[in-house]
Amino acid sequence: MKLQHVDFQGITFDLWNTLLVSEPGGVEVRQSFWQEVIDERGLNISSDLLLSVLEMLPVRFDVEWRAGRQYTAKEALEDAFNVFGQEITDEDREVLAETFDKASFALEVNIVEGADQVLAYLVKKGIKTAIVSDTSLSAGRHLRFYLKKFEVDHHITSFAFSDEVGVYKPDKKIFHHALKGMGEINPINAAHIGDLKRTDVAGARNIGMTSVRFRGANDDQEDELEADFVIDHLSELPSVLNL
Repeated sequence: MKLQHVDFQGITFDLWNTLLVSEPGGVEVRQSFWQEVIDERGLNISSDLLLSVLEMLPVRFDVEWRAGRQYTAKEALEDAFNVFGQEITDEDREVLAETFDKASFALEVNIVEGADQVLAYLVKKGIKTAIVSDTSLSAGRHLRFYLKKFEVDHHITSFAFSDEVGVYKPDKKIFHHALKGMGEINPINAAHIGDLKRTDVAGARNIGMTSVRFRGANDDQEDELEADFVIDHLSELPSVLNL
């Protein structure tokens, strides 16, 4: 596609597999945190049951996420505690919930190559940036922690996390929330970069933003409409958008 001249004033980014990547092992991290609580409190929960419950939660999230129904840590904990049943008390539930939250700060996360450079470049050019991200078992505040850890948070003007806005992509509301946070930017003067066709590309298209699919961390093979542009490295973004 040949881009007509657009006065880009804001660029929004997906988070996972666009700016940051979460390495495998999230279930094991939460298992380790909860196993410690189980041992300390002498709970009658076997390691097999614990693992099966924790493996169930991402599967349940995927079903609810694709249906557009919110499934956060709150709903995940309710599901887990229902399985544990009478083996845990209200006090146990409170401690397990606190520990589950702490585990979300201990995941193995890395920054995508070129993410810090492209964000710094956009800011230098006077273009505002925002995050538009679906959250799963980790909340927006956990994701802010990782952005701060990699020292890129100061480049970002506004944040639109699904657990805070109340909807998942491709709902228009979450994109409009980000545009408003950047200063009521008109969608035609904005672009969105993400890895998924169903959420990122469709969401951007729905409100008239330029869509860019980044496949450098995850090459989405779903049979959905393609983005206006497809890039393999974030360093390509300025050139495809004529910035």
